[in-house]
Amino acid sequence: MKKLTLISIFSILMSTSFAQTWFDIGLKGGVGTSFWYNKQIFDNQQIVHKWQPGYTIGGKIGFNFIQEHQLTFDVLKSLISQDFTYRPEGWTNSADALREFTIGGLDMLLMYRANRNGTYFEVGPQWSKYSAVKYSDNGGDFISPMEPSQLISKSNFGLAMGFGGYIFGTDNFGVTTGVRFNYMFNDLASAEGRDANFPIFIPTDKTNPTNNIGVIFMIEINYDFGYLVSPTCGTRGKLFVL
Repeated sequence: MKKLTLISIFSILMSTSFAQTWFDIGLKGGVGTSFWYNKQIFDNQQIVHKWQPGYTIGGKIGFNFIQEHQLTFDVLKSLISQDFTYRPEGWTNSADALREFTIGGLDMLLMYRANRNGTYFEVGPQWSKYSAVKYSDNGGDFISPMEPSQLISKSNFGLAMGFGGYIFGTDNFGVTTGVRFNYMFNDLASAEGRDANFPIFIPTDKTNPTNNIGVIFMIEINYDFGYLVSPTCGTRGKLFVL
């Protein structure tokens, strides 16, 4: 009798869990800004950061293993940029010289997301692969004979974190908005870039790493599918429901 009771309880728990399990796919994108933190810049004030816009666009697939908890895998094409103003030696123009970097790449993120009462919080690792680098500087050429791509590391690893809420949707379709932050642990500069003291380009006794910090406003369009039992068992709260 006890054995039958345990089997019954286990079956109920398993069926409840499976009833709340589903997959979703989505399109997502966002606009925001990036900031290249380098301690040497703040210590010496030789060049000054200038905020620049960036963007990201791509898709995701998610596995909802119970109603409130989800794992997502994002693949996003992104662009980050950073400008610096400075005054080179002998510079006579009234306006400061401008140095510009633009980096295109591919971001892959494995995120844990907690959903509750129409809001979410997410956190997880980010791996970025950089493929296109553009550079311009009206104060002089500080990188020849190197190419701009030689200054930047081929890839980077970091941590992403975000929060937001469900705006509107139906039982298996929803739109969310939120804010995502990321901090890249590794030096943005390659070995050649460090030798050139990127992004300052002034020889010093030591160099400091450059870490990219990103803040981006995200919008996400999701479609739920692959319910193991019933789509109504895993209905999520939304701020506005159609």
